[in-house]
Amino acid sequence: TKGGCYKFHLLLKKLYKGCTPYISQRKDHIITLHEGKYYDIYGEVSHVEGFTKLTKEELDLVNQWSFHKHNLLRLTDCPHCEEPLTIEI
Repeated sequence: TKGGCYKFHLLLKKLYKGCTPYISQRKDHIITLHEGKYYDIYGEVSHVEGFTKLTKEELDLVNQWSFHKHNLLRLTDCPHCEEPLTIEI
């Protein structure tokens, strides 16, 4: 959530060929289609009504979603500048 779902898609895309992102009707959630099944950051998704394939125009929107600002995955803070350490995918 809050950006983690899209970052999760990017991770899956790097690990598995053929991953396709789908965006919710409300434009606030991404799921990934891989080998006939849909996944999100919580696991396999069974309710996919209202999701459509992510378009190039929507890509700008999801790239702006923040992941680290919501601390969904926080490893630790940098000991020098106290910013959260994150991993770019």
